[in-house]
Amino acid sequence: MRDQTTKPENTPTDTSNYSRNSRPVTGIIDRLRGIGRQRGKVTLGEITHALRYRSYGPFLLVPGLAGISPLGAIPGMPTLLALIVVLIAGQIVLGRRHIWLPDFLENIAVSGGRLETAMKKIYPVARWLDRHFHERLQGLFTPRTIRIAAIICLLLVLPMPLLEVIPLAAAMPMIAVSGFGLAMILRDGVVMIAAGILVIAALIACLVLMV
Repeated sequence: MRDQTTKPENTPTDTSNYSRNSRPVTGIIDRLRGIGRQRGKVTLGEITHALRYRSYGPFLLVPGLAGISPLGAIPGMPTLLALIVVLIAGQIVLGRRHIWLPDFLENIAVSGGRLETAMKKIYPVARWLDRHFHERLQGLFTPRTIRIAAIICLLLVLPMPLLEVIPLAAAMPMIAVSGFGLAMILRDGVVMIAAGILVIAALIACLVLMV
């Protein structure tokens, strides 16, 4: 098992620099597309190892995006992604500096071609996000608010095994999880607020779909 360091010192992937990059979101997508292109099978451990950033954002954004991409349509995948979010969000709540995943999760593999295709499909969205969002209302990003966001993400995905049997329902919570991850990457308080609104929308949508 391997800890995924979230606060490395003096590395090229330092989020203080990365968040000011004009392509923070598409940069992540490009990295994952490259991994998928180079390998026939890609393990979860390889994906998380490629996301060694200073913030927790990518560790929430990537499973969130996977949940609303074609990968989320694979039977059992929403539940697996929910488990990953629970593990990551729980560690954020506990204030861990390193993201840890058990070996059985790190060794789970997905087709490299399928990963590349999924990332290619959401690339236009990532490009749009990079063009329109940037650092705003950074006072919202305190240790307390980050933990609150993690708790919300954790609670959102807990019913995922039940939602998986309802078309589109499993994607709703992942949209909000993606929003919180994106806000942490960009340090954009407006996105953080929007993610909170998405939580309410996701809850309402799921209730409607379950009725």
